[in-house]
Amino acid sequence: MASFDGLERMKALLAALGDPEAGFRAIHIAGTNGKGSTAVMTASILEEAGYSVGLFTSPHLEDECERVQIWDGTHRMIEQAELDSLKERVYSVEEDVKKTLHNAGLEYGKLTVFEVYTAAAYLYFAKEQPDYVVLETGLGGRLDSTNTLEKPLVSVITQVGLDHTAQLGNTIFKIAREKAGIIKPGVPVVSQTGDMNTKNIFRRVAAENGSKFIDVSEVADSYRKYELAMKGGHQTRNAATAVEAIKAAGIEVSEEAIENGLANAWLPGRFEILNDEPGEEPVFIIDGAHNPDAISELVKTYEAFSRTNKIKRTLVIFGCMKDKNSVRMVQLLTGGLKGCSYAAAAVDYERAEDPERIGELIAGCGHGCMVFESTREAYEYAKDSSFQCILTTGSIYLAGEMRTLFMKDH
Repeated sequence: MASFDGLERMKALLAALGDPEAGFRAIHIAGTNGKGSTAVMTASILEEAGYSVGLFTSPHLEDECERVQIWDGTHRMIEQAELDSLKERVYSVEEDVKKTLHNAGLEYGKLTVFEVYTAAAYLYFAKEQPDYVVLETGLGGRLDSTNTLEKPLVSVITQVGLDHTAQLGNTIFKIAREKAGIIKPGVPVVSQTGDMNTKNIFRRVAAENGSKFIDVSEVADSYRKYELAMKGGHQTRNAATAVEAIKAAGIEVSEEAIENGLANAWLPGRFEILNDEPGEEPVFIIDGAHNPDAISELVKTYEAFSRTNKIKRTLVIFGCMKDKNSVRMVQLLTGGLKGCSYAAAAVDYERAEDPERIGELIAGCGHGCMVFESTREAYEYAKDSSFQCILTTGSIYLAGEMRTLFMKDH
């Protein structure tokens, strides 16, 4: 029996559900870093222009309902009861999917969690009927569950870096080819990468598909005039990508909608300052940077923040997944941040790296490191410490755990 190409199961699932995505006017976004921020900026601009938007992002920070939202002035997440009901509906057609694949001579594997989330989001948006849908891929692009859209309005690819190498390949070239898999015939392509080799891959695939190629790196500097809610120089690239994507999709928005949309666009867990007026306790910042490129941007952002705010004593709490390049991330953190103390924390997730190993990596870079067996243990120590700032990073899951603990306390 033949094996399927990675999308046959998802296609069969959607067919069993009545192809809920068929009528979507969608903006499809892939990339290693920046796709979540770009998706939120895109949705925010469209919302300011008076459109309703269905927003699908991943992973979630604290609550799975974050993944499926409607932005129409309300920013409402799907209700948990409705998400549960839609997931049950998806699972209810699993036997039909299995039969379809069997009849086609294809092997069947169980539905993945992300396939279920994607299908549930499609069903929800089909019911809510937003004017536009903004979809963020999970990982990759070519075989991503969201790549079942036959003809989005525009295909968007943000930054490309080495991440998820076991699934996507261990070179930038291989990963870029996977991301380029979202490019569809005749659909414009918006790319923000400044790397010439990666850019040439996207440009070539676009040409093969008869698709217009828009190079955001050529115009990104002109977007520095906008005030952004999200911090970091890299967010200017994401803002430029969002606006250029909307233009490429042929959607009319005013300059005022762009300005207000970018000024209001915000995504939790991306250099999020949890307490702007900390009082006697430290400033808590969480950032979901989970690969070397993202850590590199975080280092730049935090260095600028600490200088501006005259912060001298910082505790960096780091935790990551086993499949990440922890060695390089630790090197970048310890080499780029000056005068910081370090702690390793265990993340409550099955793929989490042992904090003892992280502690050894940090020690190997010439820094002392406290080791905590849980995020709660790290938080309890940090909140009563004499540090001016607590920076938690390395994993979106660690950032989410820290955010939950902080918010419960405040």
